[in-house]
Amino acid sequence: MSTLQSLSNHLKHLEDIHRELDKKITRHWEHHDSDDKVRQEKLEKLSLKRKIEALKMRIKEKGNED
Repeated sequence: MSTLQSLSNHLKHLEDIHRELDKKITRHWEHHDSDDKVRQEKLEKLSLKRKIEALKMRIKEKGNED
């Protein structure tokens, strides 16, 4: 069972990755890189966002248990 602190640390890590991926997408878009590459990165970003939101809900539920 995960602790609230470990869940929060994991959330921060995922948010950092999400932020970096956003910057990467912006750079590729500005340099007119392949649409396929940008599309794939956007799908990765969306997947990360879903994981982040699910983790936030899990943290909220765990916080309500205590």
